[in-house]
Amino acid sequence: MTKLGEPGDFLEGTGILLRHGRVITQVDYHLAVPTLTHFLVNRPGELFRDYADYVGGFILVRPEDAGELDMVDYTLELAEKNRISVTLVRPYKKIERTGESWASFWITATAVCR
Repeated sequence: MTKLGEPGDFLEGTGILLRHGRVITQVDYHLAVPTLTHFLVNRPGELFRDYADYVGGFILVRPEDAGELDMVDYTLELAEKNRISVTLVRPYKKIERTGESWASFWITATAVCR
């Protein structure tokens, strides 16, 4: 598994969104640690080494499942079966991908696999 600990690290794949251990929906995800350039431009106030605290990204959800999602904490089961705690921050936009409609949501990771 690729770790999310250094600027520029990312994970992509198809996973499952869970809430209290129950399957909510299947999602495609893209999680990333911002690049080092981001940290040079937007300094957090001190030199910082735990970049995994800044992991965020997007999930893509089928439109019929998007209406059921609340902006709360979930568990994202990754393609390789590891799990990450995430918070849905806000809906982003509707997109078309491979000829299908999807709804995207911005997420932040609250507990990252290291």
